Amino acid sequence: MRRPTLEDVARLAGVSRSTVSRVINRQPGVAPSHRRLVQEAIVELGYRPHLGARALASGRADTVDLVIVDDDPDALSANPHYARVIAGAVKALASNDIRLQIRLVPASGAVGAGGLKLGALLVNVRPELAQQLRRGYGWVVSMGRSAPRVASIEPDNADGGRLAVDHLYRDGRRRIAVIGGPESNPCAVDRREGGLRSIREAGLEPVVGQGDFTLATAERVTRRLIDEHPDVDAVFAACDMTAAGALRALTAAGRRVPDDVAVVGFDDGVIAASAGLTSVRQTVEENAASATRMVLARDGGRVFVPVSLTVRQSSGQHGDA
Repeated sequence: MRRPTLEDVARLAGVSRSTVSRVINRQPGVAPSHRRLVQEAIVELGYRPHLGARALASGRADTVDLVIVDDDPDALSANPHYARVIAGAVKALASNDIRLQIRLVPASGAVGAGGLKLGALLVNVRPELAQQLRRGYGWVVSMGRSAPRVASIEPDNADGGRLAVDHLYRDGRRRIAVIGGPESNPCAVDRREGGLRSIREAGLEPVVGQGDFTLATAERVTRRLIDEHPDVDAVFAACDMTAAGALRALTAAGRRVPDDVAVVGFDDGVIAASAGLTSVRQTVEENAASATRMVLARDGGRVFVPVSLTVRQSSGQHGDA
């Protein structure tokens, strides 16, 4: 199939080639109505400008936005997962004259497209908002399941939940608690549902706690779960930060890990490695780099990435096994 050209965009928008060029290079002198027509034509045709030529014509570097939705204003320093995403995106942009602009926004805040940029990489962005941002940016890629027509890099989160629970079941755990993440986060939902499905398929009754990917909430939820269900002998947490909170609460309650309660997290980053935490591994840096390249190319659909399990001390055998 022939790649759309500048002339194709101009023809569909009903404007001149020079007008399209000015819009693409963010130059003044274009009426708002014409600018909107050009942007819509770019989206409809899937037009991808030549990045080097565009930077040369504009006299400045292009920009990709990294949009992270998180209510914690200190999230970038508090959550190592975001550092891994940033590292992957920066690596993908290293050979281009392109800047990465990081936008940390609360879940309840308004998020608009940051002007006509190359596009955006989305983290924790709910599907309906991702669809809106796609129209505004022209092209976005979500790290995780998203809306139809929104390109995405999707770790197999549901299978990760299954891997975690199957591991715990094989180790003899029969009262398995699942601590999920935000309901607005499709990754968190898929991880929780994958774990719960595996528990039920084993003929067990799950214990469920609602987390939000933060340490403090995980500690509070874990304390409540073991108070209400003292027979819990395993915890599957939907991220490593949640698993770390569970470890704190279990230790404070005098529960030995893994002898009394085994713990499995999700991400397999620095938290898991430093805490001896068994964790479902997703290749965050590689996924972020791939997603960034998809933004640059304005190409790609739904890309599924397999996950694996890294077993460490937190899910060892029972002491009397």
